[in-house]
Amino acid sequence: MPVRVAALLLAVGALAPLLLLVALLAADGAAIGPAAPMLLLAALLGALLGSVAYGTWQGRRGSQVAAAVLGFMLMASGLGVLSTGDSGLLVLAYGATVVALVLVPASARAWFRRTR
Repeated sequence: MPVRVAALLLAVGALAPLLLLVALLAADGAAIGPAAPMLLLAALLGALLGSVAYGTWQGRRGSQVAAAVLGFMLMASGLGVLSTGDSGLLVLAYGATVVALVLVPASARAWFRRTR
């Protein structure tokens, strides 16, 4: 069960860059040229998070590692934002939650270890 919650959190995280992509396109569809690198980055990030979420849902071991790495990167990013005085607590908590749900519970370890 914790792994499925982590997969849903990753899927919601995948929607954030895609929603940013849609918002940028809707705001000024005519001037895409200057924002093209940011649009490409948002699309790639959304695809990466979506694939990790799907693999986590399916119980793929590589997705467990990728989810943990992404969670640790989010935690580091949150700490970096906190050090500048801005509020990075939400990013830090999101990363810590993903890492905890994917690595800590015994059911999560069994989910990724099961044979097919």
